[in-house]
Amino acid sequence: MNLELFIAKRLALGDKKSFSRFIIRIAMVAIALSVAVMIVSTCMVSGFSKEIKERIFGFWGEIHITNFDNNESFETTPIKKEQVFLDKIRKANDVRNVAPFIIKAGILKTKSEIEGIALKGVDKDYDWKTIQTYLKEGNILSFKDTIASKDILISKSTAKRLNLKVGDNVIAYFIRKDLVAPLGRKLKVCGIFHTGLEEYDKQYALVDIQLLRELNQWKANEVAGYEVRLKNMDRMDAFKDSIYYKYVDQSVNAQTMKEINRNIFEWLDLQKINEYLILGFMVLVAMLNMITALIILILDRTNMIGILKSLGANNKSITKVFIYNAAYIILNGLFWGNILGLGICLIQDYTGFIKLNEENYYLSVAPVYFNIWAIGLINIGTLLICTVILLLPTRLISRISPMKAIRFE
Repeated sequence: MNLELFIAKRLALGDKKSFSRFIIRIAMVAIALSVAVMIVSTCMVSGFSKEIKERIFGFWGEIHITNFDNNESFETTPIKKEQVFLDKIRKANDVRNVAPFIIKAGILKTKSEIEGIALKGVDKDYDWKTIQTYLKEGNILSFKDTIASKDILISKSTAKRLNLKVGDNVIAYFIRKDLVAPLGRKLKVCGIFHTGLEEYDKQYALVDIQLLRELNQWKANEVAGYEVRLKNMDRMDAFKDSIYYKYVDQSVNAQTMKEINRNIFEWLDLQKINEYLILGFMVLVAMLNMITALIILILDRTNMIGILKSLGANNKSITKVFIYNAAYIILNGLFWGNILGLGICLIQDYTGFIKLNEENYYLSVAPVYFNIWAIGLINIGTLLICTVILLLPTRLISRISPMKAIRFE
């Protein structure tokens, strides 16, 4: 029989009214709460970052191929189809979709309202499957082979500001340098989408790329750029670098959405820093809790330590008793912490009871992403750190004198 393990079990599972058992329960609860907080914060911050990125990439793609001369305005310099090796890009292992686009500023006018807008011209190759997940009413654009479609897909916020609904007509006006009066086009609202990203929802609407090509007086092989969508967003930077060497000529530029939308991605990085701070504080709480609990247990059992030493037990054997106790605390704390943390995340995933201010956070509900590797690292890291910390308070055992300990009250 393992004597140290037997004594540790008696300490942990013995008299329900003993002070030692009470301290063990408090320590277990503290570790469980720390682990639960770490799991919830990791799952929610990861889910938030993942959801925002998917919405940005869902609307724009991961990489834009445009002319080097293009600036922050909507008046862009076109690139020709021949400047981009589309067939090679589409055959690349990392690529999921490639589609052309044109952006043009305009004004939408109804009988009673007027609103500035940026029209994004797209064609059949656009990633409509992703956009359909954000479609709230109506349908996507319908395309015709010979003439430009008169459909327009607007956001929920634009529809609200202009008092528009599916099937309504709206006049789009455009300014062209070679004309004195603005050009007007009558468009029909075919659908209403809502991504939650107000910077895009307020500003953009989707139309047929051929309509904007005609307004710009561009040729059939000219576009503002191409959106490249990848199978794995983490490959974005690496694939962008390969574009210059394999898929375009030297007059064409390639940018990732991280470079184009630096503010949003820097904001997401700040959320990640908050996550690391929470994890650090919770690990610190767990460490301090384990040290305190073990010191209290050792002091509470000073008489027992003295008796064991007087019976011939060495410091190593007695230390094992308290290490077994600590292992019992840590493993039970990790178990119940995972149950609590994952339980909260599962409830949030199914019910969405934690709400967010969509105007500030782009999302109405806190999303959850179960990152198995991160959850595993939390458990392994907590276990290893707390185990190493155990070596500090157990040094007290070697300083306890059997003679004084037996008389200790």
